[in-house]
Amino acid sequence: SRGITQTDDEINNLIFSGQWLQAKTLIEQQILINPDHPKYYFMKAYMYYLSRYFTDTGMTRDSTINVVHYYSRTAIKKAEQMEQTTEIKFITGCAYGYLTRAHGMLQEWWSAYWAASSCENYLEEVIEEDPEFYDAYFELGVINYYPAVAITGFAKTLAWIGGMSGDRTLGLKYLHDVAEHGRLFKAEALVALGIIYNNFENDLPASREYYSRLLEIHPENNLGVVQIQRINFILLIDEKGVAYFTENFESLKDEYNIDDPTDLNILGYYLMNRQRLDEALAILQLNLELYPDVANCYDSLAECFLNRNENDKAIKYYKIAYEKLPSDTTANEEFKEFLRTNIQNRLEELGSQINS
Repeated sequence: SRGITQTDDEINNLIFSGQWLQAKTLIEQQILINPDHPKYYFMKAYMYYLSRYFTDTGMTRDSTINVVHYYSRTAIKKAEQMEQTTEIKFITGCAYGYLTRAHGMLQEWWSAYWAASSCENYLEEVIEEDPEFYDAYFELGVINYYPAVAITGFAKTLAWIGGMSGDRTLGLKYLHDVAEHGRLFKAEALVALGIIYNNFENDLPASREYYSRLLEIHPENNLGVVQIQRINFILLIDEKGVAYFTENFESLKDEYNIDDPTDLNILGYYLMNRQRLDEALAILQLNLELYPDVANCYDSLAECFLNRNENDKAIKYYKIAYEKLPSDTTANEEFKEFLRTNIQNRLEELGSQINS
């Protein structure tokens, strides 16, 4: 089991079932039993980072980042004072992995790449010493996959400078290995693959398969339930067409719990990515009618017009999206800032400006 215990399985089960307070209690009991061991300090960072996906912890994003940062650093400090066994190197590498995420969430890219490099060094030593320590491949999979596909602009330049430009194929292989053979990070690998095949690989049936496997282990995981429902909805409209959706909107809305702009936005982008631009336009226009105060609906419609080479309309809707941002109560400040920057960049590319 390579140092992974039944207690760890129980903690994982509580985290992925949305019972974060019970998981926290169990972790704190383990810290009391052995306050000098780094493992459960790392597990506390891991628990806080993941729990926000599966339940409402009542914590702000900033306070979550601070807690993840603090317990990752604590685990690293404790681990550095111990004999460097394979297990201790594994815990240290994992703690550096979660420290990387905390820096990434704060867009502290240079610190993130420094921590990721330390994570990589420790975990590569682990798999050199024990190639079948499958949980050690999880962070290595993340480090390889995401910089290759999901990081752009200045952050990507820094990633390249920091030796973190990634390897998409290797990253996927590592994550698949953990999903098949891992124990501590098996469920997290299934979530990661569900997200990857939905958002980056454009393979919804594969995404649904990974979420289904997650629910076999953790049937109460609400993220898996919601994502499968969304995927089933998109694949249904993919098969039957947008006309079917608009004709049966009320019943489908109830059946698939379409109750926020994200659902139709995902469908719109799915159709856009398949060059079905007329259908994407119809869905995104409907989304705008349903949620006229949501800035992202205007931004998505603008992107659809851009893909259709209707640049004047794209400019018009990017500008409306920008105007809607301050009063949009559905978006947090981080997402608003992302949209603001994206809109400014798009308008610049189109030879326009916010106030022109």
